[in-house]
Amino acid sequence: MDSKVKKRTWLIIGALLVLGAALFALWYFFLRGNSGDTVYVMPVSSVAEFGTGSSNRFSGIVEAQQTVDFRKDNTKTIKTTYVSEGDHVEVGDVLFSYDTDAIKLQISQKKLDIQREQAAITSNNEMIALTDDDLEKQRLRNENKQIEYRIKAIRNELNSLEASMAETDVVSTVEGTVKHVSDGTEAGDVYISVMKSGDYVIKGKVNELNLSQISQGTQVAVHSRIDGSVWNGSVSRIETGQPADEKEYGFYVSDEMSTSSKYYFYIELESSSGLFLGQHVVVEPLGAAVKKGLWLFEDYIIGADGDSPYVWADSNGRIKKTYVTLGEYDAMIGSWQITEGLTINDYIAYPDGNISDGMKTTTEYSEESYEGVESGEWEVSYAEPEEESGEFFFGAEVPEDDAE
Repeated sequence: MDSKVKKRTWLIIGALLVLGAALFALWYFFLRGNSGDTVYVMPVSSVAEFGTGSSNRFSGIVEAQQTVDFRKDNTKTIKTTYVSEGDHVEVGDVLFSYDTDAIKLQISQKKLDIQREQAAITSNNEMIALTDDDLEKQRLRNENKQIEYRIKAIRNELNSLEASMAETDVVSTVEGTVKHVSDGTEAGDVYISVMKSGDYVIKGKVNELNLSQISQGTQVAVHSRIDGSVWNGSVSRIETGQPADEKEYGFYVSDEMSTSSKYYFYIELESSSGLFLGQHVVVEPLGAAVKKGLWLFEDYIIGADGDSPYVWADSNGRIKKTYVTLGEYDAMIGSWQITEGLTINDYIAYPDGNISDGMKTTTEYSEESYEGVESGEWEVSYAEPEEESGEFFFGAEVPEDDAE
């Protein structure tokens, strides 16, 4: 009887173990890390430098080609504003106009001032003719010279007012979309800003240490971070006169480069078809020196300073923490040589702080997060993470758990 009880007990324990294993498998493959979200993964080949080599690369962002500011004359009163934010304007369209009634009153007052001063000169001349006192005559003549100087100054003001009467309407000098209309509370004299229509430009940031690699006219290839799309263009200008704002948007800043100045450069494209406002891209100067092996931007590597660096890589349709072995480091552009753990055929995700092990992966990119930018409903803020953590990502900070 005891042997039967023992046998039955072992059967129950075995059944429970089988059931537990089945539930664990269900949780691991179907429920773990699956909150309904998917992780976009891209081929390593589209974001890395591989094989026979590739030139040094820089991060960039797609911006509108040009914003033209129309300033107000603070000596005048704005009467009518004809446009609103989001309106499309053509060259010659009236943006706003000044109050001409106020200008007319000022013109009339200046003319009266001139008449009064001229009358004073006439009176002084009459007194000069009547008096025999030489000192008095000299005093009156000196006073007339002062009056003539005042008349000259008033005439200059009158000429400016009369010229401004012909400039009561402020017209647009470009075709584009009204980006901003001042409500009068902002500092400065910019009243209306118009975003010029046309192709996008690429705005990049270059460190002074590798400024020699970028110059006006440099031919570049612009690579999409989403797929394998490539656009050609050239550097149109470099703003070396003013260091870039480190907090404007999230370009990577390594410890080695944090103390050196950085400057913006701009790229005019042969065609911007397929790009959208706010899109992050990779800029590759053509004809530069090449590096051998697989090199990956440190944006994608978590814990590069520690003993167990890893990337988020696809594994049979699920995202997985994949440890890599690092080789050389290029401080100029912030990239690591990958010697083990990753190949050109793998797919990786950009670490945005919301990824967890086991989430489903997809290669179909959604532009949902950029819809507001394209429609002009809101602006993207590319705030850079605080330097305290020592880990910087392109627009995202490494979570504390992942940074260890």
